[in-house]
Amino acid sequence: MSRYVPWLLLSLVLFACGGDDEPAAAAPELAGTSWVLTAGIDVPGWEQVAPSAGFADGKLTGANGCNRYASSYTLDGEALELGDVAVTNMACGDPGAAVETAFMDALERVATARIVGGELTLLDEKDAELLRFREASPLGTWEVTAFLQGDGVSSLVEGSRITATFAEGGKLSGSAGCNDYSGTFTLGSGTLTIDDVSATELACEIPAGVMEQEQAFLAALPRTARYTLEGRSLTLLTEEGTIVATLDASG
Repeated sequence: MSRYVPWLLLSLVLFACGGDDEPAAAAPELAGTSWVLTAGIDVPGWEQVAPSAGFADGKLTGANGCNRYASSYTLDGEALELGDVAVTNMACGDPGAAVETAFMDALERVATARIVGGELTLLDEKDAELLRFREASPLGTWEVTAFLQGDGVSSLVEGSRITATFAEGGKLSGSAGCNDYSGTFTLGSGTLTIDDVSATELACEIPAGVMEQEQAFLAALPRTARYTLEGRSLTLLTEEGTIVATLDASG
């Protein structure tokens, strides 16, 4: 089978094995959950750029350690068949480049998907494990890169910084650019709601526009209904799929 080349469409013909007399396996619930890799890549430092996978509306998308990839998929019981895979063409140093190669090589050999104990395992046609994922979680500290202001998503005022920390127990906190803020959140399988947002009451003049930006950010947060996670990038979305905010992992 040919190796992965950026932007080359890779045809992956995948099937599940099993005896004719074996009962059909139940289809795993892939859709609606963002997954992040936990095992399967033997590259030092791969955790820094852990690949991701998301299944929705017959499409598989994610980050492969360096670039983003996308493919169609069909699921018949546990048998997973991917269509042509398209990959972006950004150059990366290590470990990203090495992780990308290892991940794409493994993805080419996937034939079966199985969820056990909340973990997604992708296996080859001989039922050998290739890649293992856990459900991606927004828990942790993030740097906001852009958010919904009015009718569009805008980047931050130059010289300003907005953060968000999603902590165990449903506590949200961070800096809104001038003031510290806090709130609560409820996390589900791909869903995220934010409530009870409040902030301190300092006034800041520098950088120009930071107070207006802060007010817009705090007003946007409660519109969050769900999220996606690809690699180290978190996107908060409205119920309709409009971007509320984009964030990068801190540290």
